[in-house]
Amino acid sequence: MAGRAAPSDLAAGPVVVQSVADTAGPAIAPTPRAVERVLTARAKCAVFLLGVCALLNIYSTQPLLPVLSRELHVPLGQSTWTISATTLGVAVMAPLAGSVSDRLGRRRVILAAIGASLATTLALATAWSFTALLVLRLAQGLLIPFVFAVAVAYLAEEYDGARAQAANALYVSGTAFGGFLGRFLSGVAAAHAGWRTSFLPLAAVLLVTLLAAWRWLPAERHFERSRSLLAGLHGIGGHLANPRLLGTCLVGAALLFLQVGAFTYAGLHLEGAPFRLSTLQSGAVFAVFLIAVVATPLAGRLITRFGRLRAFALAGLVSLTGLGLTLIPTTPTVIAGLAASCTGVFAGQACAIGYAATAGRAARSGAVGLYLAGYYAGAASAPSPRPPSTPPAAGPPAPPCWRPSPVSPSSSPA
Repeated sequence: MAGRAAPSDLAAGPVVVQSVADTAGPAIAPTPRAVERVLTARAKCAVFLLGVCALLNIYSTQPLLPVLSRELHVPLGQSTWTISATTLGVAVMAPLAGSVSDRLGRRRVILAAIGASLATTLALATAWSFTALLVLRLAQGLLIPFVFAVAVAYLAEEYDGARAQAANALYVSGTAFGGFLGRFLSGVAAAHAGWRTSFLPLAAVLLVTLLAAWRWLPAERHFERSRSLLAGLHGIGGHLANPRLLGTCLVGAALLFLQVGAFTYAGLHLEGAPFRLSTLQSGAVFAVFLIAVVATPLAGRLITRFGRLRAFALAGLVSLTGLGLTLIPTTPTVIAGLAASCTGVFAGQACAIGYAATAGRAARSGAVGLYLAGYYAGAASAPSPRPPSTPPAAGPPAPPCWRPSPVSPSSSPA
């Protein structure tokens, strides 16, 4: 039967599986032996670190926004451009990254992108102006899809069945840990040695990831090289005619819109009244991402048992409940709300990105790239806070938005 291999064929070696619908190119079904080789302990470590690398840099400036505003003499709302520039770079490059890897190879492109990200991160430590900071952050964003989108396509090609779901959940767990680690390390470094040094520990993590991927990430066994760089773009046209995939891209945009907006505002809010957290303490709040590291593999089990749609509905309910908790003006409830919101977003991400990789068929990298473009476009469009950088000339300071606090007219501004 076309498009299906007999069990005896699978035992003999890799089989090219091609049907009439797979006009973008052949897809290769991995053998049980090949899948087992990929899922070694070292390969799992490399996959997890790739996930860490994918989200390490994007939001690393989130706990630094007040410091950047103060030291680079820009409005607080404008300091959030350091996040928007990176997410915009990801959204622009994501659809093209897969085509490059289709021609040059998944593993080679991943290693080159991590190395270039390492160099860019080190350069950020020497940023001499706000403009230079934005340019380098944009460069970081342009490089990230060559890790994120290509790694997801690599996993979809080299894993099969339950092992594929486990590998995808492990990777998404890594992204959750990377989201925490980038924010936490930058907050700690900035609190002790200034904002420019905040990029140095991130560079160290990238170096470890580069060495681990080089040593432990297995070479592709089921990769089919495209004829040219342009050949990989042909599959994107087919994806644009897939309404379910386009809907998934919109879902991804909504997920990251929620995540970035919530954590950007919450980070600034926790450093103001009535909480008055320091930059170090604000960065530590992002430890709530560690809950998502544990919960995301459980989301994979929910997907297997109940299906993606029901699992995603549950994830959305958890996120909305968490946002409601952040409206209660106490530190524990805000942190608990952020934890629930973050967990729901990453569980929803596991649902959505898994479907995008499946819907891509032979052109998986293009489908994942298109999904990431929508995902990070949602982040780039997230609203920026615009609180006044200085108190009004007359009268008391503006009260916090969540808990009005009357100030005596005779009191001096904080």
